[in-house]
Amino acid sequence: MAPTVALVPLRTPGAGKSRLATVLDPEQRAALAIAMLADVTAALGAAGLDEVIVVAGGRRAATAGDELGLPVLVDPPGCRRLDDALAAATQRVGSHRDVVVVAADLPRLRACDVRAVLEPDAEVVIAPTAAGGTGALVRRPAAVIGTAFGPGSAVAHRALALAAGARSAHVDRDGIHHDVDTFTDLAALHHVELGVRTAAILPALLGQRRRQPAG
Repeated sequence: MAPTVALVPLRTPGAGKSRLATVLDPEQRAALAIAMLADVTAALGAAGLDEVIVVAGGRRAATAGDELGLPVLVDPPGCRRLDDALAAATQRVGSHRDVVVVAADLPRLRACDVRAVLEPDAEVVIAPTAAGGTGALVRRPAAVIGTAFGPGSAVAHRALALAAGARSAHVDRDGIHHDVDTFTDLAALHHVELGVRTAAILPALLGQRRRQPAG
């Protein structure tokens, strides 16, 4: 059986995470995104995945992947939606292959979390975030369902599996539950075990953050 391919989508560092924009400037948000990407891809590698590919939304995202020594698939021109970017990347790696999509903003991800997601004997495995998104999505093969990332995507992915008649499994892991979308998410990281790169940058981000505007 061919090994599972990991796709890690990274949008343009510094341009995303709009809910952090009131407390972190674009360069700080970019530094955070790149640090979390490094920790996520390190966990994937430690879990034994031989193919870890960054799905890059632009030149800066591609550079971040290159600097980590990872293969990079750049979004096609005019591609704006994450699901479209993942569809294009899936076609390039082969929709007949087993694929796991893992969010790039999971600074608590560990190899044991990755192995837990890959363990169930199911065609679709969904590991949700605390807010109901999808932190990791296994598709065996990738063509079994499309993707539906966005708010409430864990439920949406389960519905896609049901509609396709595919066996699905739900896996809850602390390392996948806690993504980083808000300053509350970021501040909470101060009290938990993190990947090396995120842990190194976090004190500076918490110490240098801009004041939120009054009122």
